[in-house]
Amino acid sequence: MQPEIRFLGAGGAHDIRWGNSAALLRWSDKTYLIDCGFTVYPRLVAENLLEAIDAICITHLHDDHIGSLSALLYHRHFRCNMPPITILAGSEGVRTKLHTILHFLMGEVERFADLRLADQAEGPVVGLPTDGLHMPHMPSSAFLFQSAAGYLLYSGDIGCPVPCLQEPDWLKAHQPLWVFHDISFQRVPTHCYFEALYFLLEQGIPTWGYHCDPEAAPPDLRLPLVHTEFLLS
Repeated sequence: MQPEIRFLGAGGAHDIRWGNSAALLRWSDKTYLIDCGFTVYPRLVAENLLEAIDAICITHLHDDHIGSLSALLYHRHFRCNMPPITILAGSEGVRTKLHTILHFLMGEVERFADLRLADQAEGPVVGLPTDGLHMPHMPSSAFLFQSAAGYLLYSGDIGCPVPCLQEPDWLKAHQPLWVFHDISFQRVPTHCYFEALYFLLEQGIPTWGYHCDPEAAPPDLRLPLVHTEFLLS
């Protein structure tokens, strides 16, 4: 079984040609948009996908992850006459700061979105807080999607493997598991160095890298990239 996920973009913040990393995931009969950077809203409009989204998950607050969120919310409200959409934050820090940003941009946030902490919302999505592991000052999270068929982990931006992946008991309890993880081809503190995820491949856990320029990949790369399999054409 392959997860029903399609990436609207899979590049880093400055890999504009590949678009901001964001994905549409079909899970438990709902469609989740994961992140909404500055290239995402126009792509959704061009592909006529704006009204297909049931909920939005936000990993953190950099522009390449929320840069067109307000435009999406305005479009659904004013152009499509749609009710407020659920936005799930994976940590309280993300939820609080996102509400402040949207309030500054849009006024009464509740007209456009129902902003919730993922763990307090009914449904298959669990937030895995990773505060400070992307940038020291920034709240962030990964997301775990769970169902009877298995689990999918989406890392968000993080400078190391998501901590739960490094716990053997957690891995054993969450099978089958598909992992979509941000990567870097350089050793930097803000994104996961690609070789740090090889231990997952060695355990037979399907793992793909995103948030990178595939043309910068080393020739001996063992980690598959979403660009070749899951990028929305």
